[in-house]
Amino acid sequence: MTRSVIAVGVDDSEMSQKALAWAAEEALRRSSTLELITTWGLESSQLGPSHSGPQEGESLEQAAEAMQRSAAEAVLSLMSTRPEVAYVVTQASPADALVTASKDADLVVVGTHGRGPVRTFLFGSVAQTLLKQSHCPVVVIPPSMTDGATD
Repeated sequence: MTRSVIAVGVDDSEMSQKALAWAAEEALRRSSTLELITTWGLESSQLGPSHSGPQEGESLEQAAEAMQRSAAEAVLSLMSTRPEVAYVVTQASPADALVTASKDADLVVVGTHGRGPVRTFLFGSVAQTLLKQSHCPVVVIPPSMTDGATD
């Protein structure tokens, strides 16, 4: 029997952290492998808003791997039981990497918005692409009801 896979897009954004937390819980519930997908490109800005890019002597790929591990540990360290995790870092656009991952996944999870500059739409461009092109079901994690609320 092949183990099911839940793929999740991981960068260092708050929405990615929420998507990762949801996907990790779902992977445990389903006894699935949690596949973390992180991309890197020619611009270090693809790594995320709080990431300064590669350190001296570090490649963009190594910087992406370090950012992914850090983001994963921030979420997974809060879990008493962790799912099996597969780490994937690839040179591609986030949308392309997740559509490709969807060919072998049972579910793909993303946040409504990642690091992109356009945050006024209901869904970010990666989520929109996945909703149109994914080969499996997609879960888009929305911001919580309290985000942006004032007391």
